Amino acid sequence: MASVAPAEAFHSETSEKKHEVPVGTVRRRSLGGGVVLVIPEKQGPFKRNMVFWSARLRPLLESLVFRVTLVACLIFALFGGGLFVVIDVPDDPGILVLDTMMTAVTILFVAEMVINGIVDYKTYPLSFFFWMDALGTVSMIFEISTLLGNGGKMQTTNGSVDAMLMRTARAAKVGARVGRLSKLMKCLSYYLRDKDKNMDMSSNPAEAKKLSTRLMMTLSTKVSFLTILLVLAVPLFTIGQFPEQDLSMLLWAKRLETEYKRAYDELEGLPAGSNSTIFKDSVLEMKNFYTMVNYFVYEVHGFDAQVNVSGKISYIPGAEQLNDLPGVVQMSDIYRVSVPECLVERADCPGNAHMDFNFHSPRRIEVTEDMAMAFFIILLMIGVSTNLNQTLHKLVVQPMESMLSVVKDNAAQLLKQFGLEDDMEQGEEDVEETELLEGIFKKFARLASLAAGRNEATAEELAGMDESARGVMMDMMRVQVAPPVSTDAANSSSLRNSARESATTGSEGIEGGDMSDKLDLPDVPVVTSMPVPRDTVESWELDVLSMDGDAQTKVALHIFFDSLVGRTTGRYWTEAATFKRFHSVVKAGYNDLPYHNYAHACDVLHTVYRLLCHSAANKWLSSVDQYALLVAALCHDIGHAGRTNPFLVELGDELALRYNDKSPLENMHCAKLFEIASKDESDVFKSMDKDTKKQARRICIASILHTDNANHFEMVREISKIYEMTSEVCNAQARHPDLLPQYVEQVMQKNCMQWVELFLHFADVSNPLKPFDICKKWAWRVLDEFFEQGDEEKRLGLPVGMLNDRDKINRPGSQHGFIQFLVAPLVYTTVKIFPELHPVYSQMAENLDQWKVLWVGETSPSDEDIAKKEADVAKIKDQALELETRVL
Repeated sequence: MASVAPAEAFHSETSEKKHEVPVGTVRRRSLGGGVVLVIPEKQGPFKRNMVFWSARLRPLLESLVFRVTLVACLIFALFGGGLFVVIDVPDDPGILVLDTMMTAVTILFVAEMVINGIVDYKTYPLSFFFWMDALGTVSMIFEISTLLGNGGKMQTTNGSVDAMLMRTARAAKVGARVGRLSKLMKCLSYYLRDKDKNMDMSSNPAEAKKLSTRLMMTLSTKVSFLTILLVLAVPLFTIGQFPEQDLSMLLWAKRLETEYKRAYDELEGLPAGSNSTIFKDSVLEMKNFYTMVNYFVYEVHGFDAQVNVSGKISYIPGAEQLNDLPGVVQMSDIYRVSVPECLVERADCPGNAHMDFNFHSPRRIEVTEDMAMAFFIILLMIGVSTNLNQTLHKLVVQPMESMLSVVKDNAAQLLKQFGLEDDMEQGEEDVEETELLEGIFKKFARLASLAAGRNEATAEELAGMDESARGVMMDMMRVQVAPPVSTDAANSSSLRNSARESATTGSEGIEGGDMSDKLDLPDVPVVTSMPVPRDTVESWELDVLSMDGDAQTKVALHIFFDSLVGRTTGRYWTEAATFKRFHSVVKAGYNDLPYHNYAHACDVLHTVYRLLCHSAANKWLSSVDQYALLVAALCHDIGHAGRTNPFLVELGDELALRYNDKSPLENMHCAKLFEIASKDESDVFKSMDKDTKKQARRICIASILHTDNANHFEMVREISKIYEMTSEVCNAQARHPDLLPQYVEQVMQKNCMQWVELFLHFADVSNPLKPFDICKKWAWRVLDEFFEQGDEEKRLGLPVGMLNDRDKINRPGSQHGFIQFLVAPLVYTTVKIFPELHPVYSQMAENLDQWKVLWVGETSPSDEDIAKKEADVAKIKDQALELETRVL
């Protein structure tokens, strides 16, 4: 399933990788002659959804608020539990507060992983940073008491949960974030560095083997040093902590049980009410023993003072000797040692005889050292990251700077050969150096391809197309089978250059001086009663074919005088009465044809008006240029007889002879326009001075001549070249609702004559961009006009154009080829430069699908032919989604 399209209609822009995710992928194979074979690759709904959500979630992930919140949560996850212990927050309500906050932090960690997985769905899942984030997130279960956390839980001789390893994992997670941040800061510092600094060019940066050896040796040394430092330093943070291998507590539990047994045996031979001091002496000895350390027994349980010895009530005191010792604030400060074996059977033993140690001080030391170790690891990672960045800067970045400097100097010289300025310094802030180098060379390759491209195709290429496609390529786009050298492009380029050289002559001077007078013009509408709501005029849904001639006239007058553009153009440059007389003559000059009639002129006028509004033309195009373009749109097909330029040339018509076969119709339209304006009563330029009138004439002539489809490929190449040279700025503009100053200066003002020519040609072929019911009516009309010419060609014995034979052409099928080969490449590149126009490309994609449905219903084609058409539709829809996603 393949389609043929002009090579310049498609781009693989390296510099867009940072900001723009390609929605559709295609495989391309050059067929020569400026034509490539485009083979769409299937793309599932999963990838489309990921691209869609990635574009929406990326701003959240990169926002300062989200990053600050995440860092704060990371710090709390590392140190929050320890701080609650150090400042002696009571378990009630401390445990509930801590668990709630840790749960919220865990949820945020999980949400961050999910967002990262969506935004960087190609690289993040299962990457190093993914596993680091996963480990840090899972470790949060050791901070929540309802899970595996030790908050509110006492320690026992069975062992306690040591969260040191998991805290180290979270420290590594912070270190990973710090590594990312330092890498980002490094890139920013590289681009902010003085571009003109003196660099040492004595070394040879191209020696990759030497660079690799030096880099490996340096990094190996630093990694070895880091490993040794961690091995030596980490144990230092366990100094002062309670030695869990200390067996004295268990021995004292056994001894107390033994002494309690001795006291019990002593009481068996004594009368009731007797006391034994054996157990008391042992308790006092144990109490004195633990005065040498920072933990102690503050309570024993299961050693009741009152005992029943052979039916006699006697007493074994001792447990009360610990009542003067302080208790605990937090349950986690308790270390409980159970009696391993009961020698005296009693209610609490076996089962609940134990000693409770107060571990307040060891616990604080342990928590403090844990936090210190985590902080040390973070500082170590920051230090190592900074040191490695310095090393990489010296070994890699500086040589690359030298190489970039040389490449840019040579690139600037090459750009001058294209007659273009060196703008590579613009838009580099978000591009990696390797991508910049790759982008520079790819850009030159594409420019060379554009410069060498020709408006032709081989016989083999055309043989692979259906009848409708060949008709569009040869009859409408004038694709040549043989490769003769044509001077059309040179002539049009010469005209364009001439116009550009004087594009600011007269108009800018007037703008700067007298345009303030327009504020004093009366704000009385020229059209008091509109045939359609004004909102319809401000949309793409205006259907001029549903109006009568008077209604169409009102719309035209509204655009020239009462619209957003007309208030600063038509109202200033002409009088309403003069323009109405001019308009009446122009309207009468249009013939009663199916397509090239006054309704078509109004439709093109309205489309040009919408283009001026969408592009904010008042920011970059002078008032006289806008006015002249509207006049050209109204008159661009005046006097059209319903026959094409090739027909007139083949017939040897008077127009073809007069204009030497060079755009005879378009030259005639220009001549008629200025013939009408040459009369004082209908001169819509008479209020202009000489220089301004010359400027308006240049605009009208250049824009009308470029409505000849023979110039179509050249125009697509020109705007493609402009996009290639300013893609960074255009892509930046796509992400901003307001016009960027660099976009206005480098793209709009610098190429304003090109946009004037583009807007009128764009509007002239814009029928497929309108809602389908409007699109269909215009398509039927243009085919009716083609068929009338075909009937005359048969009658005169002339070759019948491929789109003109009513007996061979399928109407819906012809529209498929017209959109795919002529309209889509032009509109795609135009929307790349004017991103706000992306809805019209989406509408075109929907219309193409509708034409395919009608074609299938009328012709019952084979499954193979249907598959080819569906592949074409899928490609256009993928491009539409790409353009839409680009502005989100």
